[in-house]
Amino acid sequence: MKYPELINKINNDTFAKGYDVSFLQDECLYHSSNGAERFEKIVTGDKKLFKEIEQNMTEIQEPVDGDFVEYAEGKFSRISTCRHNKTFQISNNIGIFVGKSGSSMASGCTWDKDFDYIDSKRLTFKNLTLTSKTLKGRCWTFSGNSAGAGRGIYSEINFKVWVLG
Repeated sequence: MKYPELINKINNDTFAKGYDVSFLQDECLYHSSNGAERFEKIVTGDKKLFKEIEQNMTEIQEPVDGDFVEYAEGKFSRISTCRHNKTFQISNNIGIFVGKSGSSMASGCTWDKDFDYIDSKRLTFKNLTLTSKTLKGRCWTFSGNSAGAGRGIYSEINFKVWVLG
């Protein structure tokens, strides 16, 4: 496979647009094996990984980083920090790392001044009610579940929705 073919494959696959191009170059262009087959194997494997992560996250019955909170009628934010004392913060300016086991971790703006008007005493797990709804949320993990520089893959998966009482 040559570079233009790789770019064409990325441009024709919405999921593949979540990769760092240099990662796909290293994995698909600089090996003696068939680059197109390597590309398909990587993308197919990571799509399967995100489905597994999504399934594992739905089985967790507590709020986790990245879940959505409906804090007012029709207004949503994401949980940016879950604390050991069953309190949390919300933000819409975060990145969410998701692990194969269903674990998640927020980074970026875990405190968001846009939500200062919400009394922080309300932000406890006991004030959250799980709904049957889910919302698509952007997140990332390591391609092939193997950590390393440039191996991040971004996608959207369903996250639980909680209502703040």
